[in-house]
Amino acid sequence: MASSRTFVRGAFILTVAAIISKLLGSVYTIILQNLIGDRGMGIYQMAYPVYATLLVISTAGFPVAISKYVSEYTAIHDLGNANRIFRVAFFLLAGTGFLAMVSLYAFSDTFARLAGDMRATWALRAVAPALFVVPILSSIRGYFQGWQWMRPTAVSQVVEQLIRVLTIIAGVWLVLSFGGKERAAAAVASFGAVTGGLSGLVVILYQLWRFRVKMHNLIRGRQLGVSHALLSRRTIVRKLIYYSIPVSLGALIIPLFSNVDAFTVTNLLKAQGIAQNTATHLYGLLSGRAFKLLMLPATLVSSIGVALLPAVSEASTRIGTSTVKERVSLGIRYTLFLSLPASIGLIMLATPIDIALFRDAQGDQAIMWMGVATLFSSIQMNAAASLQGLGYVYTPLVSLLAGTVLKIALNFILVPRYQIAGAAAATALSYALAASWNWWILKQKIHFRLSYFHHVFKPLMAVFVMGAFVFAIERQWSLLNLHIPARLNAAGLVLTSVAAGIITYAIMLLLSGLLSEKEVKGLPKLGTPLIVFLRKIGFYS
Repeated sequence: MASSRTFVRGAFILTVAAIISKLLGSVYTIILQNLIGDRGMGIYQMAYPVYATLLVISTAGFPVAISKYVSEYTAIHDLGNANRIFRVAFFLLAGTGFLAMVSLYAFSDTFARLAGDMRATWALRAVAPALFVVPILSSIRGYFQGWQWMRPTAVSQVVEQLIRVLTIIAGVWLVLSFGGKERAAAAVASFGAVTGGLSGLVVILYQLWRFRVKMHNLIRGRQLGVSHALLSRRTIVRKLIYYSIPVSLGALIIPLFSNVDAFTVTNLLKAQGIAQNTATHLYGLLSGRAFKLLMLPATLVSSIGVALLPAVSEASTRIGTSTVKERVSLGIRYTLFLSLPASIGLIMLATPIDIALFRDAQGDQAIMWMGVATLFSSIQMNAAASLQGLGYVYTPLVSLLAGTVLKIALNFILVPRYQIAGAAAATALSYALAASWNWWILKQKIHFRLSYFHHVFKPLMAVFVMGAFVFAIERQWSLLNLHIPARLNAAGLVLTSVAAGIITYAIMLLLSGLLSEKEVKGLPKLGTPLIVFLRKIGFYS
């Protein structure tokens, strides 16, 4: 069913959707921070890690398990069991999502007290219904991903984020216009996850209904002459639980790191004699600025992992070891392609980005450390996706536990001395440990030999040239002495540097041969016209 080209196409579609979603997310983050300030952002961000953690628990890794098993059973033409697994998982996720919603609403005051600010209670209650909606949405996305049809996931993802952003901006503006306080505005912002989830669910249900005839005909065609006994519901549940629980715990790495900060940073700062409002303000700098910027490249790179897992699973089931190695190799290549420039860009442009987006440079040191974390979190996620596709679901869990222990220890050591910059550095070092662990085990399991010249040295050279251009632009920009507001000046520097960096990096990828003509041509919609253009200017003969 699938080929490496299918994987690349799916990864590209999901990456484009992630870019659009994250651009929308950046818009709402900037506007929300300017509307409610760092203290209001601190209240809002105290609710989100709790929601994210409960969401991972309520979905229990089932969407990933659905994707894996659907890809495996369709590879051997057992489409009846592929669809049966989806139906069983759908109702299980609806049930666990309902329990998670009720639990968060009932114990919202307890979670707020643990986070260090009771004003977060309203935000926690407002986001609770999303815990019922989003797991159902995720189960359908997992089904489509198992077929390696990434477009339904991409479309629903963009719609979900668009409605969420509109809810946040319009709702917060209305609350503040009528004299509402920070906690009410944070609650309305949290409710955006509910309206966004409902919109995404409606869209993907329509797509599922639209493709029902196509899927039915495909199932009939695939099953001609093939007889497979249907699995019992008990067997399916056992298979899902066996695979999904360690995947779920492994997926907790990002929300767990967020929760470590949510439950320790504010309290550690207060223990140093810092006032409540100041401590919440500093936590808002960390979570609302630095961590949000980490999530942008992490989400883009995670799109590769979503496409990689069913591709690796299908290859290991039906094709063979050489194809598995080929797809793992492609996964690490595209991971480095995206994460290296994003990491260097955040490090080099931390101060102007902070000023341009958030009015001042109070969070620039934390943003620089999150730039370092970007690289390691990206490698960790996609190495975990490859391991999960191969069935080694406990390795990411072990690396998670090791990384979490290190994160907690480093927070207690670094936050009292370096405040939020210390928390950001602890995140980067913890991701480095988890990434190294996952990658080392992956190499041992499939005896994969990484071409350091092709996979590492060439991308580093491309990033080095990109960084040199960005550095030159920064130096020249400082000599212009533009008589404009500091925020507008910083925005001009960031936009110019990012545009020049993207162009320079793309040219270096082509000149170095890191992107072949075949890979460029495989890009949906853009590939063929782009090849024609590149041939005209002499990149390809």
